[in-house]
Amino acid sequence: MNIAEETGSKIRHYRKIKQMTVEQLATAIRKSKSCVSKYESGQITIDVVTLYEIAQALDVKVTQLLHLPLSPHPGAPSGSVPSFFVGLSHLYMYYYDGRKNRLTRCVVDIFSEVEPGVYQVQMYMNVDDYSHYQQCENLYDGVLTHYDALSTLIMKNQSMEMDNYQVGIPSPYMNAPTKWALAFGISSRPLMPTSTKVLLSKTVQKETPEFEKELRLSKEDIRLMKQYNMLTVL
Repeated sequence: MNIAEETGSKIRHYRKIKQMTVEQLATAIRKSKSCVSKYESGQITIDVVTLYEIAQALDVKVTQLLHLPLSPHPGAPSGSVPSFFVGLSHLYMYYYDGRKNRLTRCVVDIFSEVEPGVYQVQMYMNVDDYSHYQQCENLYDGVLTHYDALSTLIMKNQSMEMDNYQVGIPSPYMNAPTKWALAFGISSRPLMPTSTKVLLSKTVQKETPEFEKELRLSKEDIRLMKQYNMLTVL
């Protein structure tokens, strides 16, 4: 899929979410129905002004419609990139949602370094299909920052500004296929702050009953919560 087709696919996805017809979108941006259909199929490359008009009509951020190239973390000689993140351009994140009694899938794309040790990221939350993971329930923008003993993801929900989602990743200098982390954000169902243990993985995980059980709070998790009077991930 080329860039025009990918952008068109995203436009079609968000138009359907908004329950808009091709004709309604065409009217909103003052284009013909056939022109919008060609945008969505990738037959016509969209100019910048029109792309902003489409984003406004769909009530999404322009970045939700863009193709952003990934930039894998290099193996920096200075050691500024912790071992767990070396060579990674995206991560898979999982947590168990007790309200729905099922696990939630997320994908974190890692883009360019904006300053030493700080990388631009986007997180796609509640993904159904990994082959089209950008078509998700919630999109977050933010940064991944590396420190000596901790890496942090700090992101903002593009649809709910009060939701500043933060993930603390302990001991990133220790390389492993997966790593436990602690996430904090704002739930919209119901509206309340939440703190969740999450699993970060370099590869897609098999969603077995055993894997789902690992994502739930264990007796050891509860014991440590009582001991420290706080939710921790070690």
